[in-house]
Amino acid sequence: MSCFFSIIIPTYNREKLLADTINSIIAQTFADWECIIVDDGSTDNSKQLVQSIELKDNRIKYVYQDNAERSAARNNGINHSNGEYICFLDSDDHFVPNHLEKLKDFIALQKELICMVINQSLVVSDEGEFPTTLPLPDKNMVEYLYLNAVSPSRVCIHNTILKQLKFDEDIVVVEDVVLWMRIADKFPVYISQHVGVRYNIHEGNSVNRKGTGAIKTYQGILVALERYADVFEKMKPKSYSERLSRVETNIAYYHLLNNRKIEAAKWLMKAISTSPFHTQTKMRLHHLFSILIGKSITI
Repeated sequence: MSCFFSIIIPTYNREKLLADTINSIIAQTFADWECIIVDDGSTDNSKQLVQSIELKDNRIKYVYQDNAERSAARNNGINHSNGEYICFLDSDDHFVPNHLEKLKDFIALQKELICMVINQSLVVSDEGEFPTTLPLPDKNMVEYLYLNAVSPSRVCIHNTILKQLKFDEDIVVVEDVVLWMRIADKFPVYISQHVGVRYNIHEGNSVNRKGTGAIKTYQGILVALERYADVFEKMKPKSYSERLSRVETNIAYYHLLNNRKIEAAKWLMKAISTSPFHTQTKMRLHHLFSILIGKSITI
């Protein structure tokens, strides 16, 4: 049965967080939606939890797949969806109660209805809550979406677009950035000022300095550059190199935190070479020199 919104939630072993996420959808002031939870091979009680909620609300749908990462899970959810517009929500984030209502009203005002909409978010951590707002977009939306991080939970996309373009399942971390760029290359993208998402920061987040997120980001960008070169060509070379150098710097810090100083020095040199006129080049040179002389570094 068709509906206005399909909300897709990929999840893996998030039993303790998932109920609150689903309840944030059930609490929406706009009711014409379906919620598809794609279980990416969980080994906890996620299935039992979702199915117990499904019995009480037939707008909730449970889909299981063998573990294949988030891109495959979101694509699976897209394939099972019946909504005119598709939203994504991570299994540890929440929609504010009027999110879908405000989103529907915003879409109705746009010139092109086959589009992608980006909402603002509220970041929640141990340090408190604070809104994160995107800068005003320029004419080059491909470049804009490469440079500005937009989490899937902030995005709503017409189903016509996602019948043509889906997440690249070979890209693990920047799969969302790459898809947004590909969409912006072909379809209109609108930015709403409504704060519709609560984005929760915790140690379980997939990308953090202590983990291998930076390495996976780097690998994902290289794959995307090869496969979607025509999209990347829409950007200024400086924009591409500056972000890549930031990722290379994060890889250097990852190695430094794991006491691999030689590897850290190599990646710092790579970052400096990639974007020698970057605003952080002086700091990178300082850290590189500190490593070479054996001085401790605070990062």
